[in-house]
Amino acid sequence: MTFKIFIIALVLFIVGNFLFFCFAPLRYHLSLRTMRKGLYSLYLIALMAGILVDEIKLSNWPFILVLTFIVVFIDIAILLTPNILKIWKAEFQYGDYVENIIITNEKRQKGTMDRVGTMSVMIQSASDYFGQIEEVHTKDEKKQQLRQYLDQYANQYGLLIQLWDFEYSPVDSDTIDAKEKQGLSDQQINELADYYGFSNGISETLDCIARLNTFDYGKEKEEYIKSLAQSGIVTLIKEDSYIVPAYMEEQNLLVVLKNDMGELLEVDGIHITNLISIYYSYV
Repeated sequence: MTFKIFIIALVLFIVGNFLFFCFAPLRYHLSLRTMRKGLYSLYLIALMAGILVDEIKLSNWPFILVLTFIVVFIDIAILLTPNILKIWKAEFQYGDYVENIIITNEKRQKGTMDRVGTMSVMIQSASDYFGQIEEVHTKDEKKQQLRQYLDQYANQYGLLIQLWDFEYSPVDSDTIDAKEKQGLSDQQINELADYYGFSNGISETLDCIARLNTFDYGKEKEEYIKSLAQSGIVTLIKEDSYIVPAYMEEQNLLVVLKNDMGELLEVDGIHITNLISIYYSYV
């Protein structure tokens, strides 16, 4: 009788495990260790109960071995994913990797929501804030004032901000390869010359940023230039930093956003861009 109850419990466990995985996969991986402990606890309870009611004899070791094999097989085949790390050694993933990913994603989601809340408050209070600050006129004064405004956001999340402004001039159209100019109108050639000059300005600024921060762009520098020229945010993973472009009518900026004591999230670059736009819309 005890054996039949144990088999029924195993069947229910397998069905419940499958349904749990289908309907709540993330929570399933977080609960994997608990389920494994539950499986082996069920086995030990059934084994001891069988011995107590004299249904299982210790001398009948082949039967006990079969039960053990069934439980271990369920554990390996259903709950665990084998990962052969060495030729003579089989190790198994206990869900640590998945669990860490889930926990990290949950933390980032909360961090993102906190930042969205901060951004919402700054947008709502922008009119009052800019109505109280001193009016400035020079680029350097505006740059300093902008930094103070952005620091209201950055300081809350342990981030550092560097503002790099740059000017550029279109390259001489005569220096552009004839093949590139072939079939282009004069206006298109001028636009191409302006783009090359703009890209050169970005390149020189990136060099200055790299010297100050000891950044290594490697072979990706040209891709970074193209991305920044198209107003794309550049992610420097190894440096735990972003380079955020902000091109206004009166000033071109590259903003270096660095992690200092917090965690740098993707949304930070977008929020900094929006805050710069808000600043220049008021001043």
